[in-house]
Amino acid sequence: MSGPEPSAKLPALSFFFPVYDEEDNIGPMIEEALDTLPAFADDFEIIVVNDGSRDRTGAIADELAARHPAVRVIHHRPNRGYGAAIRTGLMAATKHYVFYTDGDRQFRLADLGRLVEATRDGKGAVDAVIGYRLKRADPPSRLFIAWVYNRLISLLFGGGFRDVDCAFKLFKREVFERVPLASLRSNGAFFSPELLVTLRRAGVRMRQVGIPHYPRVAQEPKGAPPRVIIRALRDLLLLRLRLWGVGR
Repeated sequence: MSGPEPSAKLPALSFFFPVYDEEDNIGPMIEEALDTLPAFADDFEIIVVNDGSRDRTGAIADELAARHPAVRVIHHRPNRGYGAAIRTGLMAATKHYVFYTDGDRQFRLADLGRLVEATRDGKGAVDAVIGYRLKRADPPSRLFIAWVYNRLISLLFGGGFRDVDCAFKLFKREVFERVPLASLRSNGAFFSPELLVTLRRAGVRMRQVGIPHYPRVAQEPKGAPPRVIIRALRDLLLLRLRLWGVGR
């Protein structure tokens, strides 16, 4: 199941993805990008953000970057967290459009066509297209945590977002000139919800599109250890207090 072919290519595209200990996925992910992205843009770059991997993820990425000029690798040492990796990718992007997903291969890059189509579907211009998972292919424990998390964010920041943590998003790069990344405080799991809340408050025009989600094909899910959940809840509460004018 893949997205529609774009009726016209994007002018230029930066694609990035964060990885942490994904040595079995990194090679296939880069190869999929090299095979798929030419359908969406003649001018594209692929950025791998290696967030302090302890296995051969970084070495494999460097080997492929040496063979493919469109690929470059940014290494975090040590691990800085998911939000920090997304922040690095957004800051490193140089093209007109920026697209990112995760490096665990639970999405198909061909479904970028669904996001591209939404930028020109006649419903009005948008600055960002935000994916939501049509049916999450995750264990029940993760589905329950996600259900609670999405509802908590809806309660504190207002509804409207169908899947705050879906890692399948397309932006015009100029969005981050209007809304500087420095305005986002979280470097952990709360980065994605904070990004959406901040962009909406700034008047950025967004559209949400359903995206298929697939089970992992290699390695085990990283899960959400208690310290990651606690950090996300802390960042969530700090943002809510700032928006209420309490604290900095």
